[in-house]
Amino acid sequence: MKKFLIIFSVFCLAACDDGDIEEKVSYQQEGIKVAVDVEISGVDSWPEGYSVTLSGFENEKNDKDIAEYSEISKQIIPNGKSKMHLTLGGIPQSVNYLEITVINRIRQRAVTLWQYPLSSDDKSSRDTIVFNVGEIKAGMFSYIQNEYFNNSCANCHGLGEHAAAGLFLTEGKSFAAMVGAKSAKRPDINIVTPGDTANSALHLILHGNFPEVKHNHKDKLATEKDKELIDLWIMSGAKE
Repeated sequence: MKKFLIIFSVFCLAACDDGDIEEKVSYQQEGIKVAVDVEISGVDSWPEGYSVTLSGFENEKNDKDIAEYSEISKQIIPNGKSKMHLTLGGIPQSVNYLEITVINRIRQRAVTLWQYPLSSDDKSSRDTIVFNVGEIKAGMFSYIQNEYFNNSCANCHGLGEHAAAGLFLTEGKSFAAMVGAKSAKRPDINIVTPGDTANSALHLILHGNFPEVKHNHKDKLATEKDKELIDLWIMSGAKE
């Protein structure tokens, strides 16, 4: 028996030396890896249950729309510095969009702050994909100002020297003009009462429940989701 084992061992060593046994190496697909350099502020301004994240999203089944729920997410934790280096690995090949976004507890997108469509070259790369995003104002009120007040409301409320109903919603003026400020149309109510949508004229006007204002504001924001975001800002304390 010992003689047989010695002969078998010598045969194996000789076969390896002669190159008769091919070494096979398998590479495990670990997913896409990205690194993002960004100067970001306002991360901690969102209410409980919402997080600013670096996330990956797939397309919907129709391949035209982006899915509402992230496939992979990493929360951005404030570190006392505005400039941050974010990394995310293991991104599935099915992900088509990389985003800095705000999501809720069930990973549903609330708002998108930055977006990059991943190409087939990106997905096939074994290297870490590096992005320099620049500056992002991630604060809740900053988003509302930029997306809603600047793009829609300021057309009547602030461009020039005069504003409709004396209400300026331009950047740098809107917060003081709304939060804790009496409505010109109904002095018994504030334009925004922190923590109380029912007693905030802004909420009532956007939902068509403020007859003192003759102009219809219900369609000023594109979707009900936009109105819900403003309501969430009011309910969570209407912070700047």
